[in-house]
Amino acid sequence: MVMGLFSLSVSHAETRRVALNAETRYLHLGPNMSYLEDTEGSFEMADLISAASDKIWIPFHGETLNFGYTDSVYWVKGDFVNQEPRDLEFLIEIAYPVIDDIQVFIMGKDRVKTLSMGDKKPFYDRPIEHKNFLFPVDFAAYESLTIMFRFKTTSSMQIPLNLYNERVFLEKSQGEMMGLGLYYGSMIIMILYNLFVYLSVREANYLYYVIYVTCMAVFLASLNGTSYHYLWPESIWWNDQVLVVSLCGVVLFAILFTVGFLKVKESRPKSYRVFIFFAVIAGFIILFSYKIPYKMGILSTIGLAVISIVWCMIVTLSRWMEGFSSARFYAVAWFAMLSGGVILALNKFSILPRNAFTENATQYGSALEVMLLSFALADRLNFEKKERIEAQDIAHLQERNARIANESALHNERKAREAREHAFEIQKKATETLEQRVEERTCELNDILLQVRDANSHIMGSLRYARMIQLSMLPDPKKIREFLPGHFIWWVPRDLVGGDFYFIEKKEAWTVVAVADCTGHGVPGAFMTIIAGSELKRIVRGEACYDPGEILSRMNRRIRKTLKQDTSHALSDDGLDIGVCAFNNITGKLYFSGAKMTMYYTLGQELLTLPGDKNSVGYISSKEDYVYPVHDMDLHQNMTVYLFTDGITDQAGEENTLRFGTKRLLKLIKDNAHLSLDAQYECYKETLEKYKGSWEQRDDMTMVAFKPE
Repeated sequence: MVMGLFSLSVSHAETRRVALNAETRYLHLGPNMSYLEDTEGSFEMADLISAASDKIWIPFHGETLNFGYTDSVYWVKGDFVNQEPRDLEFLIEIAYPVIDDIQVFIMGKDRVKTLSMGDKKPFYDRPIEHKNFLFPVDFAAYESLTIMFRFKTTSSMQIPLNLYNERVFLEKSQGEMMGLGLYYGSMIIMILYNLFVYLSVREANYLYYVIYVTCMAVFLASLNGTSYHYLWPESIWWNDQVLVVSLCGVVLFAILFTVGFLKVKESRPKSYRVFIFFAVIAGFIILFSYKIPYKMGILSTIGLAVISIVWCMIVTLSRWMEGFSSARFYAVAWFAMLSGGVILALNKFSILPRNAFTENATQYGSALEVMLLSFALADRLNFEKKERIEAQDIAHLQERNARIANESALHNERKAREAREHAFEIQKKATETLEQRVEERTCELNDILLQVRDANSHIMGSLRYARMIQLSMLPDPKKIREFLPGHFIWWVPRDLVGGDFYFIEKKEAWTVVAVADCTGHGVPGAFMTIIAGSELKRIVRGEACYDPGEILSRMNRRIRKTLKQDTSHALSDDGLDIGVCAFNNITGKLYFSGAKMTMYYTLGQELLTLPGDKNSVGYISSKEDYVYPVHDMDLHQNMTVYLFTDGITDQAGEENTLRFGTKRLLKLIKDNAHLSLDAQYECYKETLEKYKGSWEQRDDMTMVAFKPE
């Protein structure tokens, strides 16, 4: 039945036949093959040799069939014809030794031959014992053959197919074996040389380097099939795991070597923690490689290897830039390894084509890296030897200097002893004179202290009297309570007297409330409050002016004139920040104007703002004819108005030395708006005192809150 199906297939299929003759020495079969993907792995050979099946075969036009990591089964087919009137013999090579399972079907007109091979089978079961998969094909005179392959693997699905005559293959194999011998010979030499160095100097970096090179050699030998051929031809399980284990060993010991060689732990602690993280992952994969599926293990290991090499390169370049001279060989070595590793990874993921360079890029890079790392170790050893010699020279010099210094110290000690004896005689005489002078000076200081106490008592008395005067200028709290029952006044000068004042006045249907912050504090600030407060009273009481903007404009002109700050020869530049609020219960309107002071008010739990103007009052820079803008709004039930100076918000805290801040104060007001004004007052005082702690008060503090009912 199979033979009949094959005959039907051969008679109807339009195939690309490979013509063979006695002159054929070598053919790269990839461009002459067709393939199909069996995603379920359910196809049988008999299903694929029918005439109808030819329509599903896809001609391959590239160099090498490379499908990357896949769970699919791939079938590959090629048609061959012997053009000679005599028998021909050829060898077909599948030059990728880590394919798990390969089924070969050689089909002619009168014969069908099947072969089975793969790295999941014992090595000696192969038709020809070779590191790659190799089998002979005999062509009778003018015979046409169809060769069909079935590939299934957990590794990268790469299918490099080549056809050789026997002589050419032997010549090629000899060259390859010579190259591999040179490579592994150099690796063994490096391993033994550095192992002897380690046994001599007992430096851990050499041991890490030896194990790293060993793992690299085992990994590459497993990748190209050499280890399966010569080292463990009967151990199928170990041959399947050794790629993951050896590559993880490369990563692990490369990290340990890098950390020690570049002194990463001492110089770059954060980078050291990243290295340890990578090393733990590599160790975990090694320990549990027998439980992790091969595909997951090899993909994880390749990704970890590429990332680790890149990170090693970054840290190496950083150390080089920091002046660590031994890093120059190391940087070049890792660049060679990085290039080879990335090229191999891109090859396995089918991003780069499979060819002799991409397949052996890691070998080239690793050989160059191993040599350069050996140079780096030697350079590091020479550098440390030079440092030890320099340290010894410095120690000898310091010892000589110490000896000279010791002799000098003994000489100086003798002189010092003589000087002390002489000084003792002088001191004895000086003490007698000093006692007399101290007694005289003590009498003088007692007289001065009495004078200072008298002066201080006089100054404090004057300040207390000044405070009494300043308090007498402020509105009477009892009278305020008569026409404005809902309010509180928080007035805390930094000193006995201060530069803040408040003004609350009711005249006719108008109630005027103002809070001001004058230049300075203490006595200078108190003088300014007298000037500013007197002008404010004259404007409101005497001139019956209730427009907040006009009040500020008049105060601005008069203070500038009073202090002669409207002239070119002014001796001062003083003024004030002030907020003036006037409301009329009959009209139900409230008006506000502020000079660098903002009015805040609450309606229920909502906190709203009427902004002040950016210009202050009375300063030289304040324009004489400046008009301050006025905000107006309707009065509301349960409305509370807040005016305060910046002494509250500028107060620093004991714990963090930061300002109390406007944002914190406004949140405090909003969160406690539901309380009575007396309760709010106690809450604000307690909160600020707790925040201030033991720190001194920085500025005068004033806040007035009221309900305009």
